[in-house]
Amino acid sequence: MIIRDATAKIQLVLLLRQIGIDFFGGGNDSYFYDAYARGIVDTTVNSWNTLLRVLYQWSLYSRQGVSNALTLIAFLVLPMCVAALCKVKQSPLKVRAYWAAACIVAAYPTIIFYAMDIYRDVFMLIVWAVGLFVFKALAEEPRIGQRAALLLLGLAFAMALFTLRPYLGFAYLVALFFSGFYSFKKSSSMVSVLLVGFALFGFYLLGLLEPILTYRELFDEMSGGSTLGIEFASAATFFPDLIRSTAAQLFGLHFSGMAAVAVFLLETIPFVLFLAYVVANRAHSNKFIDYLIVFFVVYSIVWLLGNDNLGTAVRLRTFNYLAIVVAFFVIYQNKSMALRSITPVRLKRRFRLWPVPVVALSTTH
Repeated sequence: MIIRDATAKIQLVLLLRQIGIDFFGGGNDSYFYDAYARGIVDTTVNSWNTLLRVLYQWSLYSRQGVSNALTLIAFLVLPMCVAALCKVKQSPLKVRAYWAAACIVAAYPTIIFYAMDIYRDVFMLIVWAVGLFVFKALAEEPRIGQRAALLLLGLAFAMALFTLRPYLGFAYLVALFFSGFYSFKKSSSMVSVLLVGFALFGFYLLGLLEPILTYRELFDEMSGGSTLGIEFASAATFFPDLIRSTAAQLFGLHFSGMAAVAVFLLETIPFVLFLAYVVANRAHSNKFIDYLIVFFVVYSIVWLLGNDNLGTAVRLRTFNYLAIVVAFFVIYQNKSMALRSITPVRLKRRFRLWPVPVVALSTTH
């Protein structure tokens, strides 16, 4: 099903390009990446530029060709990769979870948007998604030797992500080495939020957040209604500004036009539902979820403090949203297996509402 849908989407995109209609691409960094690849400019900002330049030097580059490859990744490879992360080996629902997750990612509007040209977003997503298999393997591998090899592989992914977007690699690295000290299953969500909030406030008072907030000031020079104007100007306004930034950027509660409303309906509402389910059912979490949650929190903190543009937030939060999608399907399957393992006797003892005697149940099989 997903292959058929992806094929139809790719054919539609190619048709629109062929007749000269360009709804999604054709702006800002995609033109810069193309100019750098062809040697027109020499200012490099990340490894995506360098990769395109190498392809050009090897006579393997064309803007159309790279864009087509990214379209294939976005509509087929990435959905199947994320879906594979969602599978729980012992779960009888793993096939259903796989295809549901694949369809969600294949229909993700922002990913479709940035698959229409040579933006780096789709490439970063596939590198990050493949890197999450390291987290999954670490969560299941008890042997020290294999874990050491996986940590080295994780370091390689962290470095690759760092060259693409520094704080993305940083968040991956923190999750890689510090998730062992955190348990999402055992930790109180409210206490965790408060601890993170007060820790950030302490960093703010010590001036440790100044480099991030200085970068945020660059958005003041942008025109248009998508700039939020949240400044973190004083200690008195730190918490209100942090709440406003989180509400507007992570949860999309800032509507600068119909596009923002559409993204809120198609992306944010499903994310909020998945997130609520994950938090409510964290008792069925596992170590893989711990890695995802630590990454989610660290990555969110950096870009929520450093970004002040709603359009940029939509592309930055894609990693957060997909992390919660994976967490949702893993927890859903774990919870389903836990409920299936409860026998009628245990249910009767726990709820005292079992309507049929246990003996009668055993004689019917």
